[in-house]
Amino acid sequence: MRVLAFVGPSGTGKSYRAQWVARENDLDCIIDDGLLIKENRILAGKSAKKEASRIASVKRAIFVDDVHAKAVMKAIEEENIKGILVLGTSDEMVNKIAEKLSLPAFEKTIYIEEIATEKEIEKARYLRKNLGKHVIPVPT
Repeated sequence: MRVLAFVGPSGTGKSYRAQWVARENDLDCIIDDGLLIKENRILAGKSAKKEASRIASVKRAIFVDDVHAKAVMKAIEEENIKGILVLGTSDEMVNKIAEKLSLPAFEKTIYIEEIATEKEIEKARYLRKNLGKHVIPVPT
């Protein structure tokens, strides 16, 4: 299984661009904010974006809860997954996620600045900060 990391600060548009980045790199799954997503559907996990506090959100996103982590690991084993894109706000975060889920080493790391312009990143930050817009890369 191929595994890539997609890294950028919170609110810069990673989740918004995740499906595109995964497709461009021939990956069929995304791990974003505590969720395992395949082909526009949530396979396993719980969304960190629905947690009540920032601390709880971070813990959910990095799979601190063993039951949560094991559920996602089980789904990874049961599905025919050829590649996963792991989203995170830092190299440290994606490494923690990969370790917690026993994923193979990252083939490469893609940074938001490599695929989004400064103007696009600023727009994403504005939408997050001023309008509270959060994206989960699945249809609503």
